[in-house]
Amino acid sequence: MNITEEKVNLTIRDLKEWIESPNRKEEDYFDVISEIKQMLEEEKIRKSIVNQFEYLDIWYSNNFVYEMLTTHTPSYRNEMSANGYQTIFISNILSEKYPNNPPKISFDQISWWLANCIIQEWYKESETLINIINKGLSSKFLKGGLDFKMAAWFIIKMVNQGFEISIDYTQFNYPEDMGVYQVALNNWNTTDLNLIDSIVSQLCDYHLSQASYGDISDDAGYNDPMFLQFSTTEWFVYAFEILTWLRIREKTGLSNPEKFTHPLMCLPLNRLDVENMSFPENELFEKIVRKLNL
Repeated sequence: MNITEEKVNLTIRDLKEWIESPNRKEEDYFDVISEIKQMLEEEKIRKSIVNQFEYLDIWYSNNFVYEMLTTHTPSYRNEMSANGYQTIFISNILSEKYPNNPPKISFDQISWWLANCIIQEWYKESETLINIINKGLSSKFLKGGLDFKMAAWFIIKMVNQGFEISIDYTQFNYPEDMGVYQVALNNWNTTDLNLIDSIVSQLCDYHLSQASYGDISDDAGYNDPMFLQFSTTEWFVYAFEILTWLRIREKTGLSNPEKFTHPLMCLPLNRLDVENMSFPENELFEKIVRKLNL
């Protein structure tokens, strides 16, 4: 059994246990939706409404990854990707209302939501998000990012590249060493498909090496989940940062290999050749935005 198979089995096992726990859908979906509706009825929308959208992200993403690995059906892909967009959008409005005390969103979570929009080819929405992120890096919203989240920076830098946005990263907490991601950044527009396949294999190996729950008791910090790039179950074998890189290449008119050597990219979960649906309407989200903008 190779490392990809090991991580797939681990992911399926843990997500299955999570999804099948008693009252899971009631507590992690219906109750959350109900809470959002109740908060919407209050005189003033609280910043904590963002937390409810983050809870929905866990519900959607866990179910999406699990179904893609077990039945190869993308039932939750649209909801997951749209909810990520909505979370950033609402967080941005609240950060403008409360510039000294904005919602607290993790840096790598922001990049995860951006990546899913790009993978869906929702370029209008993705451009909105990357502009929010770029602005947020200069404020208390994102506080310049985190220098140990290389995968997040990789996604953000590639999306800026895709929209031809020039950013001076020296003013932020950009990593001094981007490791294997620097090879991908240096060759993002190559036409050599063999080189692309080789780079993707390197990225896959790194992704799998960083796919772990970690150990917070590790005094050296080498296995601290905070410093791992992919320390949540739904990220273990979903190569969203690699798919972002490949999608941006497609967006700019470049070709990618039809097949990849690395087994991680042979998973249906990590294929770009899927029919992406248009961005869905969401009445609840629209009501929140209207009330926040009053």
